[in-house]
Amino acid sequence: MSERSIFANLVREADGSYSTVYGPFKLQSALQPIFRETLNYHLRIDAFEGLIRASRSGAPCAPAEFFALVQDEDRALIDSLCRSLHILNAGTLARREAILLVNFHPGLFTTPNAIRQEVDRMRLAAHEAGLSPGRIACEIREHPQDDPDVLARFADRLRRSGFLIAIDSYTGDDDDLERVRRLRPALVKFESAWIKSFAENSAGLALLRVMIDQFVAEGVRPIFCSIEEPWQIDLCREIGVPLMQGYLLARPEIAPTTFDLHFPETVPFAMSDEPSSGMPSPPAHPQPAAADMQSRRLTRQFGKRGLW
Repeated sequence: MSERSIFANLVREADGSYSTVYGPFKLQSALQPIFRETLNYHLRIDAFEGLIRASRSGAPCAPAEFFALVQDEDRALIDSLCRSLHILNAGTLARREAILLVNFHPGLFTTPNAIRQEVDRMRLAAHEAGLSPGRIACEIREHPQDDPDVLARFADRLRRSGFLIAIDSYTGDDDDLERVRRLRPALVKFESAWIKSFAENSAGLALLRVMIDQFVAEGVRPIFCSIEEPWQIDLCREIGVPLMQGYLLARPEIAPTTFDLHFPETVPFAMSDEPSSGMPSPPAHPQPAAADMQSRRLTRQFGKRGLW
């Protein structure tokens, strides 16, 4: 498919959210909150992660299954389209300062021209969504075949354009330490199984505290992911992890979400607040309701040049 035909499928639903189609698949954004625990024992949304949800004739399709069916020549455009979709849907939440994490496969954009075009497209989508680039974190996922120098140049180009960098699955080995040095991320996702192995003894806990303190002192925000049990929240407090994400706290919801009902943004946002040591009451999180909304096509292009 051509670039124009793929991006021409972006639509705005009657409920205000954005969706798109690729072949027989409908694509939607699911947004999952990333929380900070405040000094008054409340959970506050610091960020959202954009997750793609695919369906075919109304039946859900696992993301891995969908991406496996994407044609090779369309992979870069679909990767880009999913980011644009998440950015537009995050804009509909009208949050004032929450960050959006979007996945990025830089290996699909290897030439200077391809990198420039993708950065320009992201900036245009951010402008249309009312988000500054500084509120969008590009989560760079490395693959064994990726050229580290190309990834570093891509990260530098994104950073110079105002975007943040995030990395996933941090385990503290030599490769990860080199990845942090090379990409200079603003956010780092910690692998939960790796953290659990360190938490089994006091020496491991002390080492984790030192590591977290070093990251925070350098302006890097660690995220403890896959929180599914209360002890993991206690561990975050004990070692000073500032940001938490997981099904125990909130499940992803397809846009538009109900997060404003459960976690309203009622006070000025302050990223510098320290996590508290108290345990908040677990909030109730209803499952997102499925809605078969009548779609209507966008009546105008994005910006003067359009998104394609």
